[in-house]
Amino acid sequence: MRLVLLGLVLLFCIGVTIVAVGVLRGGAPDAPVEASIGDAQFSYPAALARDEETAAGGLSDRLAFVATFPDFGPRPPTNVLAKSKTHAPELVLVTIAPKDEAIDPADRPARLYARFLEAETQEGPGGLVLRHFEKDSPYDLEQLYVTGPDGGAFFARCPKPQDPKPQQANGEAEEPCLFLFRDGALDVELRFKPTLLEQWETLNDGARAFVERLRARPAKEK
Repeated sequence: MRLVLLGLVLLFCIGVTIVAVGVLRGGAPDAPVEASIGDAQFSYPAALARDEETAAGGLSDRLAFVATFPDFGPRPPTNVLAKSKTHAPELVLVTIAPKDEAIDPADRPARLYARFLEAETQEGPGGLVLRHFEKDSPYDLEQLYVTGPDGGAFFARCPKPQDPKPQQANGEAEEPCLFLFRDGALDVELRFKPTLLEQWETLNDGARAFVERLRARPAKEK
């Protein structure tokens, strides 16, 4: 009996030690992940990470996240979704990397895409302007949605709608739309379903606020 009690006490002590070491090392389950890209510091919940490198934190050349729209929070666990009576939330893929020195994302519609666009314009979702790329251009399988007059506030390259397939009764394109914007010394890439174009302002504002929320602040600023 005495040996059993001693064994239980030993197991309890080992458990307490493991938890204490984990906390001291920042390994607690709810501890935020700390990461950096150059001089930019980030702190975020592991549930937002889209890959192992982002989940591990530390010095990185890119960070990849998956967030829900419109709140840009972590996606619910699979078991929670299975029990929920509501539809699964729309997801937005966010990648943060050092800025491209060649061209600011806001200048892409005017400086990069303009020479490949057809002259005709059409009204797009959410008040955006729809532009078509010329056939045999590098983007002829895509189409461009921009804010007037030149897409400086928002633009999205999206795949051309394809013929509906059995698993796509609504004809929605399988590939996501692409939008980029600059945040200081970083470029932020968003990939999202074309259906979110109708709410591009919420998407744009939410993504910028999301990146700002991830940035770690010195203790005196918190």
